[in-house]
Amino acid sequence: MLIRASLAVSLAAVSIAQAQPIHARQPVPAPAPLSNDMLLARGVQSFRQGDHAAAARDFRVLARRDVPAAETLLGTMSANGQGMPRNEAVAAAWFLRAARRGYGPAQLALANAFAEGRGVPRNIPRAAELARAAAGQGQPGAAEFAARLTPQRYAQANRPITGGKP
Repeated sequence: MLIRASLAVSLAAVSIAQAQPIHARQPVPAPAPLSNDMLLARGVQSFRQGDHAAAARDFRVLARRDVPAAETLLGTMSANGQGMPRNEAVAAAWFLRAARRGYGPAQLALANAFAEGRGVPRNIPRAAELARAAAGQGQPGAAEFAARLTPQRYAQANRPITGGKP
C-alpha cells in the first residue's frame, strides 16, 4: 500500500511538472545579431536623420567586424566631429585601417589627409601612392587627384597668388 501511494504521488508530481508552461522552464534565446548589411543600412539611416551617436554605435560594431566601409565612415565622422569629438588623427587611423584592406574610398580619404597634413604628417609621395591605389580600385576622382600630386603640379597648385602675373 505504501508503494502504491508513493507511486501515485510521484506520478502526480510528474504530471504537475509537465503541465507547467514550457517557456517557464527554458530560457528565451537571444535575438540573432543583425547582419553587416542591415547594421550598415541602419547606421547610414541614423546618420542621415542627424542621429550621429546612433550611427557611430552601429559603425563601431561593424568596425569590430572589420568592415572597411564602417571604418571609413567612422573616420569621416571623426574628422567632422559628428557623434564624437573632432579628431583628425583618429580619423586618419580609421582611414588607414580600411585602406590597408584595399578599400578605395578609405585610400582616397587617407591620400587627402597626407596631402593636406591632416592628422598625419604631410607626405605628398605617400598621398600620390594612395590616390593611385584608390584609382586602381575604381574610386571616382582618384586618378585626377593622383595626377595633381605629381611634384611639379603640386608645387604649382600650392604657389601663393600674388596678384599680377603667375
